[in-house]
Amino acid sequence: MVFNKLTSLFLFPIYHLIHRNIIFGIIHKKLIKSFNYKKFKFFLNEKFTPLKNYSSFLFKTYEYNDRVLIERNLNEGHKCIVVGGGIGFIATLTYYLTKKKVFVFEINKYIVPVLKKNLKFNKCDFKLFSKNLTINEKKKVKTFYLSKDFLDTTSRQIKKKKITVQNIDYKKIDKKRYFNTLIIDAEGDEEYYIQSLKKLKNIKFIFFELHHNIFKKHQIKNIMNTLKKYKFVERDRCFNSYYFIRSN
Repeated sequence: MVFNKLTSLFLFPIYHLIHRNIIFGIIHKKLIKSFNYKKFKFFLNEKFTPLKNYSSFLFKTYEYNDRVLIERNLNEGHKCIVVGGGIGFIATLTYYLTKKKVFVFEINKYIVPVLKKNLKFNKCDFKLFSKNLTINEKKKVKTFYLSKDFLDTTSRQIKKKKITVQNIDYKKIDKKRYFNTLIIDAEGDEEYYIQSLKKLKNIKFIFFELHHNIFKKHQIKNIMNTLKKYKFVERDRCFNSYYFIRSN
């Protein structure tokens, strides 16, 4: 689990009874198949979605913490980049809450087709990049590791299968400093973007999921100190997801 120890202890029964339960997963996969939330519908990639994960689609706990923060805080003043597109759930909500074109990044090439399908099906205005977003990097590519769960694509934990992803610099996609918001679910790479905030002066708002299963306590402390250093103040939180605003 990606939460801290105290939250993990509290959520353990719910997590395994509702969020990742193979029995409820079978029910959803066989009878419902797609993920339906409000007026939106999301198709799923069966190959890269473990059976127990379907339970979260049945009970609508998929990306719960990110979804809560997005729905509570996003508005038409936000101009967003979404790092970690997944199946397009958060990106779709982002588009409809902001009513502005969303730039979406997803480095797992196996989930990109269903991500694109979902964004189109839900009539989003978007630009999709199957590349790794970087800030002033000299390296042209970066290595990521895959599992059979599309949620676990990461550069921070070594696994059997790896892919090489082309980097693309932030300046190439935001030449006019249009964007002011980063929404990050990057399985550990939230640290990279937070460390780069000094160079992203036009970014005023940041939503991110903090992965306690990847970082040690001192690393988490450094992440929070970096946000403070660049004058970002916490405005909202849901479990291990955070919303920070840059103060003037």
